Amino acid sequence: MDSIIFVGPRGVGKSKAGETVAYRAGLPFVDADDVFVSRYGGISEFVRENGWPEFRRLEAQTLDEICAANSASRIVLATGGGSVAHSDGEEYRQHNVDLLKAFGHVFYLLPFKNLERSAGILVARIYGDASSASMRPALTAESDPLTEMLTQLTKRDELYRKAAHHVILTGDKSPKGIADLVSARIREESAPMPLQTQYLLAV
Repeated sequence: MDSIIFVGPRGVGKSKAGETVAYRAGLPFVDADDVFVSRYGGISEFVRENGWPEFRRLEAQTLDEICAANSASRIVLATGGGSVAHSDGEEYRQHNVDLLKAFGHVFYLLPFKNLERSAGILVARIYGDASSASMRPALTAESDPLTEMLTQLTKRDELYRKAAHHVILTGDKSPKGIADLVSARIREESAPMPLQTQYLLAV
């Protein structure tokens, strides 16, 4: 399998699960948000000072550079929560989708198919980690975190699905548990087809 890319909402565990998958596979791990922060500073501060459209432009540029730098190798990549599902510039969003789907296998992580249930888990995770919560800029003017998360999931779920090759429902699993689910899906994709199936497809 080619490079492994994680997309999905904030708080779903893309980075921690990605680190685990990368360790098991003996591959480098890259967190696109960390790369952005190393170049431009904290995301919340950047958005406050420069606005979402400029953030999306540089986010797309950062993804371009990550993929170009690793075009001849395999990596595990965790993307920002809105990179393939935002509404701050269609050209940037679609560019990211096309880029990532060509670069490797894209996995959409979501706790449950029920978005309201998913929103509750994601908000609990984010606000259970004070440092994580403080680094994440508000996505809407909504003051209630649960309402904001559910609103965003409702808008973005279909876009995430269209951007991904695989959907992984993670439940309330730990990063290790999520990595187990992803690894199992990778093994399924990598397994050779039975001889009879190969014959039928060849005919």
